[in-house]
Amino acid sequence: MAKRYRFYFSRDLPSCFISHLDMVRLFERAFRRLGIKLKFTEGFNPHPKITFILPMAVGLCSSEEMFEVDVEEELDDKVIEKLNLILPKGLKVLKIEEVIDKIQVSDMYYKCFIEAKEDFCKLFEEFMKKSPKIRREKDGKVTFRNIWDYLLGYECKKKENSIELVFHIKVVNGSYIKPEDIIKSFSEEYNLECKIVKIEREKVNYQRVI
Repeated sequence: MAKRYRFYFSRDLPSCFISHLDMVRLFERAFRRLGIKLKFTEGFNPHPKITFILPMAVGLCSSEEMFEVDVEEELDDKVIEKLNLILPKGLKVLKIEEVIDKIQVSDMYYKCFIEAKEDFCKLFEEFMKKSPKIRREKDGKVTFRNIWDYLLGYECKKKENSIELVFHIKVVNGSYIKPEDIIKSFSEEYNLECKIVKIEREKVNYQRVI
């Protein structure tokens, strides 16, 4: 009897540079290696039913990411240890649960580590008071997105050797803004040189879909 399970996992260096499609293939191969029978779609090109909930962009780390998978058997917590023995460095399965409802991401916390001048936070505060926008260009069409339409809050701190910038971002109709795009928009407006050392998605909040 087919069952659907929800897998929670963390992603750190160097596995954060694995693309979304390669991540799907990676877990498919891992399940096959453990002898777990996956449920496949029908049609001329069947593929395993593995769905990531709001997948991460390449290069970003995460303390919690999630995907759902349909299998032809019942799984228990023992699969966590088995998977962690064969997954590449930086990937770690945290927990699994049987899917009994449908959920979606409501909001997320990101932490960015930045190398920049000491007045970075002061200028960033000034930037955020201007109701800033992010410029996007696709297929020759330019659009603008108001940052505060997707941002619930932020905090900028000067650390010993870097800047720590935290964003609380909400998901609106499946869409959200990326922390790196906010930083890019800020640096371009102020002609400020800064280097993003690392971006982590620290926490994800979910809500049930009725």
